Amino acid sequence: MDTQQKTKQRSTRSHPFKRVSKPLALSIAALFIHNTASAQQANSQDVDSLGSVVVTSQKREESIQEIPVTVTAISGDEIRDRNIVLNTDIEQLAPGLSAQGGGRIGKPRWFLRGIGTNDPNQTIEGPIGIYVDEVVVGLQRNQSFPLFDLERVEVLRGPQGTLWGKNNTGGTIHYLSKKPSYDNDGYGKLTFGNFGSRITEGAFGGTIKEETVAARLSVYNESLDGYATNILNGESGPKFKDNNIRLQVLANITPNLEAQIIYGTRDFQSRNEPTYAPGGTNLPPPNSAVTIPNADGKITTGQTAAQIAAGGGYIPPFGAFPDVYSPFFGGEGNTLEERQYLTAKLNWALDKLTFNSITGWSGGDGGSLVGVGVPLNTTLPRVSTKLENGFTQFSQEFRLSSPKDQTVSWIGGLYYYKLQADFDSKAARFANGGDTSVQTNRENLTTSSWDQDAESKAVFGNVKYQIDPELALTLGARYTRESKTTNQTALSVTDTAGNATLVDFSSESAWYFPGGVSGTGNFTPVNLTESGSWNNFTFDITPEYKVNKDLLLYGRVATGFRSGGFNQAISRPAGGTPFILRLEPEEITDYEVGFKSTLAGGKVQFNAAAFYYDLKNIQLNIQQRVQQTDGTFQTSSSGQSDGVIKGLEFEVLSKPVRNWNLGANLGLLRTEYKNFIYTVGNSAPQDASGNEFYRTPRTTFRLFTDYKFPINNSGDQLILGTDWSYRSKILHNATVQNDPVQTTPAYWQGNARATYAPSKSKWELTAFVRNLTDKNEAFLRQIVNTNGVTPVNVGAPRTYGVQALFKF
Repeated sequence: MDTQQKTKQRSTRSHPFKRVSKPLALSIAALFIHNTASAQQANSQDVDSLGSVVVTSQKREESIQEIPVTVTAISGDEIRDRNIVLNTDIEQLAPGLSAQGGGRIGKPRWFLRGIGTNDPNQTIEGPIGIYVDEVVVGLQRNQSFPLFDLERVEVLRGPQGTLWGKNNTGGTIHYLSKKPSYDNDGYGKLTFGNFGSRITEGAFGGTIKEETVAARLSVYNESLDGYATNILNGESGPKFKDNNIRLQVLANITPNLEAQIIYGTRDFQSRNEPTYAPGGTNLPPPNSAVTIPNADGKITTGQTAAQIAAGGGYIPPFGAFPDVYSPFFGGEGNTLEERQYLTAKLNWALDKLTFNSITGWSGGDGGSLVGVGVPLNTTLPRVSTKLENGFTQFSQEFRLSSPKDQTVSWIGGLYYYKLQADFDSKAARFANGGDTSVQTNRENLTTSSWDQDAESKAVFGNVKYQIDPELALTLGARYTRESKTTNQTALSVTDTAGNATLVDFSSESAWYFPGGVSGTGNFTPVNLTESGSWNNFTFDITPEYKVNKDLLLYGRVATGFRSGGFNQAISRPAGGTPFILRLEPEEITDYEVGFKSTLAGGKVQFNAAAFYYDLKNIQLNIQQRVQQTDGTFQTSSSGQSDGVIKGLEFEVLSKPVRNWNLGANLGLLRTEYKNFIYTVGNSAPQDASGNEFYRTPRTTFRLFTDYKFPINNSGDQLILGTDWSYRSKILHNATVQNDPVQTTPAYWQGNARATYAPSKSKWELTAFVRNLTDKNEAFLRQIVNTNGVTPVNVGAPRTYGVQALFKF
C-alpha cells in the first residue's frame, strides 16, 4: 500500500466527525450569542481562611483535606491568572513532578516521585496516567497540549491502580474542563509577549433551555515567531500556530439523568525548529561512554582520519554548549497535526445508587517534511526526512456506586480501552562531495514503520468500611488484561565506496514522491509481527484515622501495573536474525504513611507523606556507546531493572492575613537501581546496579505567594505574585552517571506577575515575566552517536508580556 493510500485510509478512519464539526460549532455558537446577551458577572470575595477544595480523585466529590490520598489540586482560575499555558507547566505545582521536553506536540518526559520514562518509544505507554475529563490520553505524543477554561487540575501521587487503572504506576494527572452551567458567564483573554507571542483565549456559556440544556464554547489560539535564528534562511524559530476549540453541551434528560457531551479539535503547525548537535568524542575504554566535547563543538562527520588529524571539520554557530538563543542550521519544512476528541458522560441517579458512564473517542493525523539544511562546502550529512503518523482511541467505563455517607460504601466498575496507532518514517541522505570511503558521505535510504493495536479490559471495585466515626478502612482491587500486536518494517540501502548505483534519488526536493527513489539495491524491507498479552491483579489497602476535624492520619499499601510492550524499532544484530525487543510488565508496591492538617482556624494547611517504593522490571531506555563483535558501535537499547525509591513530601498552604496567600512544597528522594544487568546489541552483559534513577533530582522545592494591595478607597487592587522552583542535580542517563555532559546541575527558576484589578469593572490587566533569571538548562543531553555528535535539547527562554482579561 503506497503512502497516499495509507494517508487517505487513516484520514477516513480518524475523522468521522470532521465534515459536521464546523457547521455544528457555528450553529451552537450563534445560539450562545443570543442566550448570553444578558450575562452577569459574579464577583468573588476574599475570605480570611483558605476554604475547602473539592476533588474527584476517588471518583467522588470530596474535600481534599478529608481523603487519605496524596493529591495536589489547582483551580482553573489560578491556572489562568498565573499564565500557565501548557499542561506540562504544572510541574511547578506538585513536589517530585517534572514534565520536560514535550514542547507543543512532542512526548513529554513525565516523572513523578522518580517514576517516569526517558524512552523515545511511542509503542510503550508511560507510567504516569494523563487524563482529560476522565478519559485517558494513551498515546504519549498526545500528552502535551495547551490549558484553557479549566475547572481544575489534580495530581495524584503514587500508584492509582484500582480506580484509575490504565498504566498508573507513578500516579495520575487529571485535567477537568469547566463544565457548562445554567448561569450565563464567560471571559476573554488577550496576551502579547516577546518573540512575537500572541494568545487569544475565551469562553462563554449558559442556558439554552431553562433548567434543561446548557452549553459552553471555549477557544484557544496561540502563535509564536521564535527566538533563535536559522543561519541558512535568516528566519527565527521555532514558529508555530496552535488552534483549539472545545464545545460542551449539558442536558438534564430527566430529573435523575444528566448527560454531558464534550467535543474538541486541535490544529497545530510549526516550522523552523531549532536543533543542536555539537561534535564530540568518547574517552577510551573502560570509560568509553563519557563524552568529551570537541573544541568549539567542531563536527567532524564525513571527514577521513587524515582530514581530522589535519584539523578538518565544521565549527557550528552554536559552539560546544548551545543555549536557547544560539543560532542553528536546518532545512525548510513543516510539521502539521490535526486531532479531535469526543467524550460522552451519563450520570444516572438510581434510587440510592449512582450509575456513571464515560465514553471517549479521539483520533488524528500528522506528519512532517524537512528538507536538506546544512551549510555549503561541508561534509555534514545532507539529509531530508518525511514522517507520518495517525491514531484512533476508544474507551468505555461503567461505574456503579453507593452513597458515600454510610457505614459501608462502595464503587464497582468495568473498563475497556482500544488504541490503534501507526508511524511511518523515511529519510534520504544525499551525496555531499566528500570522500566516499566515509559512509556518511554516500547516498542512503532508510525507512521504518510500525502499526500497533493495543487493547485493555478491566474489572475493579473499591469498598470503604467506616468502623467508627474516626476510623475507616478502604480496600480496592482491579483485574486487568492487556494485549498488543505490533507490525514493524525496516529498510536501509546505502551505496558502497565502489558502487554508487545501489540507491539513486530523482532530486533532493522530490525524492519522497512516487518514482523518486531508484537503484540496483535490495529495497525489500524486513517485516516482523509480534503479539503479547499480560494479566495483572492490583490492590490497595488504606486505613485512615480522623484524630479531630482538623487532623487526618492515613497509611497505604498499593500496587500498580504498567503493561508490557515492544520496542518501536526492529533490532538487527550484525550477522544475526532481526527481532523485535519485548519488554515485560513493570510492577510497583507502594508503602506510604501521611497526615493532612488544618491549623490556625483554617488559615494554614500542612500535609506530609513518607513512602517506600519497591519496583520490579522497570522499563528503561539505555543510551551507551558499546562496541559490537564486528567492530562497529551501537548506542542505544531497551532494558529492565528492579529498584527502590524512598521519599518524603511536605506541602503548606497558608493565608497569614486576608490579602496574602503563601505556600510551599518540598520533595526529597533517594533512588537506586537493583539487579540492573543489561546488554547493548551483542556486547557482553554489564551491571549498573546501584545507580540512581535518571531524570530524578534528589530535591525539589517550590515557593509561591501573592498579595493584594488596596490602592484607593474604591477597592481597586494591585496584585503582586511570584513563584520559584528549585531542582537539584539531574542525571540524564541510567547507565552512565560519571559524564558531566549528561548531567544538569542544580538550578532555580522563577516567575513574577503584577495585576491591576478595578473593583467596579469587569476587566483586569496583568504584566508577567516567566523564567525571570533566564535559566534554560538542557532537559536532554544525549551520548555521542554514530555521526560523532551529541544532540542537546534546551529549555524555554525568558518570556514577558501583558495580558488583558475580560469577564462577563
